[in-house]
Amino acid sequence: MKKTYTTFISLIVALGGFLLGFDSAVISGAVGGITDYFDMTDWELGFSVGCVIFGAMGGNVLAGPMSDKFGRRSVLIVTALLFTISAAWSALATGYVEFVVARIIGGIGIGGAILIAPVYIAEIAPQKLRGSLVSLNQLNIVIGISVAYFSNYFLKIIYLIKKIKILF
Repeated sequence: MKKTYTTFISLIVALGGFLLGFDSAVISGAVGGITDYFDMTDWELGFSVGCVIFGAMGGNVLAGPMSDKFGRRSVLIVTALLFTISAAWSALATGYVEFVVARIIGGIGIGGAILIAPVYIAEIAPQKLRGSLVSLNQLNIVIGISVAYFSNYFLKIIYLIKKIKILF
C-alpha cells in the first residue's frame, strides 16, 4: 500500500513539472494574439515572453530556504497557488503591465517547482523507486512542453481561420 501511495503522490507532485513545461512553452503560440491585444512593440513582446525567467530566478532563490523553514510540501502548495493565480490573471489581464506581473508570478511558481518537486519526490520515495519516480518530474516537463506546442498549433490554426474570415 505504501508503494502505491508514494507513486500516486509522486505523480501528483510531478504535475508541477507538467505545468512548468507547459507554462514555459505555451506563450510561443500566443505571441500573435497578445501582440495585437496589448498593442505591443517588439521590445515589449520580447520582455513579456522572457519575464517569466526573472520570476523563476526569484522563485528558485526563495524556494530552498522557504522549504527548509516551512517544509517542501508547503512550498509545493504555494507554487500550485502561484500557477493558478498566474494563469487566471494572465487570461484576465487588460493591460500590458498586468500581463507581465502575472507572468512573473508564474515564473516564481516555476522556479519553486523546478527546485522543490524532485527533492520532495526523492524524499518520499522508497530507495528502489527513487530514480524512476524522480524521473517522472522530468518526463512531465517534456510532456508539458509537447502539449504546449500541440495546443499552440491549434491556436495558430484558429488564429489563421479568424484572419481568413475577416478578409472575406
